[in-house]
Amino acid sequence: MREWPRIAAASRVYPGETVCGDQVSWWREGPATLACIADGLGHGPDAHRAAQTLLALLEGQPEIDLAQRLVTGDRAMRHTRGAAAALVRIDPGTRIVTVAAVGNIQGALFGARTRRFDGTPGIVGAGLRHLKPLDLPFACDDLLILWTDGLRPVDLGTDPTVPHEDPERLAAQLMASLGRQSDDCAVLCITFGE
Repeated sequence: MREWPRIAAASRVYPGETVCGDQVSWWREGPATLACIADGLGHGPDAHRAAQTLLALLEGQPEIDLAQRLVTGDRAMRHTRGAAAALVRIDPGTRIVTVAAVGNIQGALFGARTRRFDGTPGIVGAGLRHLKPLDLPFACDDLLILWTDGLRPVDLGTDPTVPHEDPERLAAQLMASLGRQSDDCAVLCITFGE
């Protein structure tokens, strides 16, 4: 049986640096899958540390909702540069993706129609405004993509060369074609096929 959902990511380091300030992680909590993309402010070791700190703070809190996890992370991140982030929860029972995002992370659910979303203005670690998570119903052939500002906006359109069923190839293709040379970048691709 194939893993569900299928998730892959790609990232690229800012030219001249040795570590990436844009990080991605995903994990299971019961029947749900959670994923996070974080963009530490700036680039280099301090940005990498901020993104890694946030990812570590968000895991392992199954009884806490997404917005509250980011609020808790905000308080704990005050000693870092801070980060933009999007945290998603994929519920297979309800077929709903819940998104809580802060800062300049962008995303879209591509399917019969495209539903785009941006983060609430702010930085995790610098004080947050009220976060209102977004619920997006999904179909099994939809595709969820999240990206940092190091990537130009993703628009899959009707391009027949887009590997919709292979998130690993898609992440690599998007990084190669849309990644900016002037910043770290990361992209997270999720498919829901049964």
